[in-house]
Amino acid sequence: MIAISTAFKKALIGVNVEGKFGYKELDSNCKHSENILPKLNEILEQLNVELKDNDSYAVVIGPGSFTGLRIGISLIKGFLAGGGNKNIVALTTNELMAYTYLKESVENEEFYTVIDALSGLYFICQFSKDGEKIGKERMVQRDELENLPGKKIGLKEEEIAGVDDYIDIPAEYLLELALLKQKKGEFISPELLAPLYLRKSQAETNLEDAENFKKNKNF
Repeated sequence: MIAISTAFKKALIGVNVEGKFGYKELDSNCKHSENILPKLNEILEQLNVELKDNDSYAVVIGPGSFTGLRIGISLIKGFLAGGGNKNIVALTTNELMAYTYLKESVENEEFYTVIDALSGLYFICQFSKDGEKIGKERMVQRDELENLPGKKIGLKEEEIAGVDDYIDIPAEYLLELALLKQKKGEFISPELLAPLYLRKSQAETNLEDAENFKKNKNF
């Protein structure tokens, strides 16, 4: 299993190939597009294994950075282009946050994971005390976030006002969750592997605004 997350400022890589484990975390000063593949190759060299020895891939599909999500998914699809039957596991950022929180917390109550979507918007997902997802990931405004019942969990790198607790996700937890999903047979086909976007990118919004302006101007 090779697991990758490029959803946020800190990129994560977790590897378990032929029973050998390796991890890397790239801080926000590193460009994921330029550094994630060299860092993965470093791990493989240190473990004395090759990419062809791996039989499964996992990637965080979002929500998160538009550019970051495309980098991670494109990388996995590039590996798959080499052929062969490879299993693919898709993880959401909220699932990974919930897994991390439950690994490090002794709390026993329902909670929400919260991600800053910028412009006063937030990606949230509700989880049971056992980490089971309640409903789907969705986007809310600030006033709804403030009125959510139960505990709210955020990422340390974001520091969202009103969040009750913060977590820092290590690469080990990324790999652990990927292996759990692999064991359960929770795979996705390469054709369905795509970013989980809960909002349009700024470029898409700007384009729509420009098109609407042109239409209105013609009347």
